[in-house]
Amino acid sequence: MMRERLSRWSNTLAYAGLFAIAAGLVAALFMGKMGWVPGAILAVGAVLLVAAALGRPAEVRRALTGRRARYGSNAVAMSLILLAILALVNFLANRHHARWDLTSAKQYSLSSQTIQILKDLKEPIKITAFFSPADSAQATLKDLLAEYTYHTDKLSVEFVDPDQKPAVARQYGITSYGTIVFERGARRQDTFGTDEQSITSAILKVSRDEQKGIYFLTGHKERDPEGYADDGFSAIKALLEKNNYKVGTLNLAMTSTIPSDTAALVVAGPQTAYAEDERQTLATYLNGGGKLMVLLDPASGVDLNSVLETYGVRFRNDLVVDIYSSFFGDPLTPLTARYPYSMITKDMTGLTSFFPYARSIERLGTAPEGATITDLVTTSDQSWGETNLTQRQVQKDAADTPGPLTLVAQVQKGKTRLVLVGDSDFAANNVLNSVRGAFGNADLFVNAINWLAEEESLIAIGPKTGDVRTVFLTPSQMRLILYSSALVLPAMVLFVGLLVWWRRR
Repeated sequence: MMRERLSRWSNTLAYAGLFAIAAGLVAALFMGKMGWVPGAILAVGAVLLVAAALGRPAEVRRALTGRRARYGSNAVAMSLILLAILALVNFLANRHHARWDLTSAKQYSLSSQTIQILKDLKEPIKITAFFSPADSAQATLKDLLAEYTYHTDKLSVEFVDPDQKPAVARQYGITSYGTIVFERGARRQDTFGTDEQSITSAILKVSRDEQKGIYFLTGHKERDPEGYADDGFSAIKALLEKNNYKVGTLNLAMTSTIPSDTAALVVAGPQTAYAEDERQTLATYLNGGGKLMVLLDPASGVDLNSVLETYGVRFRNDLVVDIYSSFFGDPLTPLTARYPYSMITKDMTGLTSFFPYARSIERLGTAPEGATITDLVTTSDQSWGETNLTQRQVQKDAADTPGPLTLVAQVQKGKTRLVLVGDSDFAANNVLNSVRGAFGNADLFVNAINWLAEEESLIAIGPKTGDVRTVFLTPSQMRLILYSSALVLPAMVLFVGLLVWWRRR
């Protein structure tokens, strides 16, 4: 009796069972997990299918043992094998995967400096980002942080919606959306920037226990690290601070005491001479294992050679002229894209640096005992050092120094380290802001500071700035694109369709 009723309702039960199973799968898909609701719907669907099968057991038996069933079982077996192959490929790809950034500027890849910093992480860092789900910056930050976690297992990332979890936001003291908190033990660093420079800088700051000081000398019209004018060094200061340095100024005419946290002193383009006591303070600092970067412009009237000659180098009183290798044809702005290997330039191969109005650096015979002198940037063989700085028209003559000439050099003698640059314009605001990361001037300066501060692990090429590419179209070109995509292509599809219909008619 029961079987007859089931047989009568078998088709209905089968359709209802299939519908319930489909509804259960869709519910699980939308909920993102197999909760009790999708599970109950699937269970009801399975019961309905079993009931439908019990109503017509003979038809079910024939369906399972007939020719169609054999063909169907072959198809099922092939499908299962295909699924197994796909699962195996995904399993292997998940454990042995690689990535390729095919953009010309590698804009979706982290810089070598960031990767080096991530590899040097010794302790885990937790990143908690407080974003509203409606904030479009959240998706960009998620992609960027995924790149970071790809290179290290020391980072953990959590996104928190302050509206959904106000207790967590209060616990962290969050008052603004977009706050990103970096934690290492008891140390904490907050940032609002979502670009690579901001993230890497925050990781660097929270991972270090100390902050080294970089002091620019003042009192002789040097480049001002606080100056935002074209000749200021505020852009360089910002880069140094992102590398976790504390940047300050020091006037040796006011005090001869070098701050205890000094990692390096910088003499950046002075225009008036230093007093003998100031030069003596510098000499004493270097003799004690100090680190000094000197940037001197041509005809500045500043002479620090009495301090530098102890280490086998000095600045020439000339103006470098390079017709063969110059910046956009300006022979007074030599450039280079090839660097001898050194810790400062090891990652700069192929990166162009240029030096507006530079003077050259001279070695004084054999290097002093224990000193190592390395030329970092040199000019071409066709260059020369113009010694007549009063004439308006430069011309190579017998009194000039023939090329190649040294523009940047590093010296190491024991613990003492020196970097000499025959130009201070190369790191000024107007130069760095005009090239916007397209050239290597900023990297060369920061790498030199990292070497002086004995932070060799930070020496690399820093994060890239965004590469904005704009396409400019004339009104006629814009109309052509609009009409061809909105009218011509649909009209062609419609015409072909009508033609096929006409031929089959």
